[in-house]
Amino acid sequence: MIINEKILLITFLLILGIGSCTIYEFYKATHPYSEKEEKEIKEKAWEAAIEYFKTKKNWDIVVIKVEFSNDISGSWIDVDGYVSGDKKKEVSANVEYKNDYKVTSVSY
Repeated sequence: MIINEKILLITFLLILGIGSCTIYEFYKATHPYSEKEEKEIKEKAWEAAIEYFKTKKNWDIVVIKVEFSNDISGSWIDVDGYVSGDKKKEVSANVEYKNDYKVTSVSY
């Protein structure tokens, strides 16, 4: 009986170890940047969106949310906000951080 319990325990630990490695590899694949790098990327995307709306529409915007896209390619950042002084006039921009922070699409 003790041998069966040892085999069961070893099997459980192996499965747990393999599962942990798989989860870690998946996390690395979906989060390739450190927290510091993510913060820098988001700040640059934030600035690119502000500059875009200032130069193209002559709007000062207030950014309320900046997040990485949920797309599998993960090559852009969604920047959401509103025109300064008019919270009802919402704006959003997709900024490609892998393409020199180019604003590729906007909505308002």
